[in-house]
Amino acid sequence: MVVIDGHTHFAGPGKGLPPCSVEEFLSVMDENGIDAVVTTPPYSSIGADRTYDDANAFLADAMERAPDRILGFIRVNPHLQEHALKSIEEGVRHQGFRGVKLHPRNEAFAINSEELAFPIAELAARLRVPLLIHTGEPDTYGFAQPTLVGGLADAFPEVTLILGHMGKRLFEDAILVAKWFENIVLETSFRSPREIARAVNRVGAERVVYGSDMPFGIPEIEMMKIRLCEISGEAKEKVLGENMARILRLKEGES
Repeated sequence: MVVIDGHTHFAGPGKGLPPCSVEEFLSVMDENGIDAVVTTPPYSSIGADRTYDDANAFLADAMERAPDRILGFIRVNPHLQEHALKSIEEGVRHQGFRGVKLHPRNEAFAINSEELAFPIAELAARLRVPLLIHTGEPDTYGFAQPTLVGGLADAFPEVTLILGHMGKRLFEDAILVAKWFENIVLETSFRSPREIARAVNRVGAERVVYGSDMPFGIPEIEMMKIRLCEISGEAKEKVLGENMARILRLKEGES
């Protein structure tokens, strides 16, 4: 059975919480039976110029050192639109990034913004990569509310949109918007076994992926939640890794 942690963060010393080196990261993965991780820079690694250039370069180097195990999603600041689009194009085409991470709360933008989010989704469609989107509480003017992702899903049905944290306490909203749009996938970090099982039963096991939000979440606890779910063994295998492998086309050996 393949296990892929679909939501983690990774940065060097002084930029994020441990693990802060490739060796430490791989050790944590090995201890927990994790074959690969989807990882992205944390907010703490943003530069003084409000870009994630240094943090993304750190990830690009990590991916070179641990290919097929560390799967980077490039993080950008949508307010710096030209820079963001250039970074994504370069990152996916030449540095091996497999997707894009957007954090509407931290970057203070609405995920359904035609000005800031739509050009990034359009580029993701052209590059054939998914977007991992933080969703959660209705704070910061509600930028992170999961229902707002519906506007993006409707406009770009060819782009896979992964709802980080399944909306947190707004998980029912996340499940509802995933029912409306087939290109929305729900990620499980910080959700209970009951809530994860509800998501599987409502939208199907093919559209739920395991994530821990490591280092802010603990992978062994988040994986245990999947294993405690009242869903079939086949469904658990899909959630724990098969779905993310399919989304990233890992079985086809594509980048």
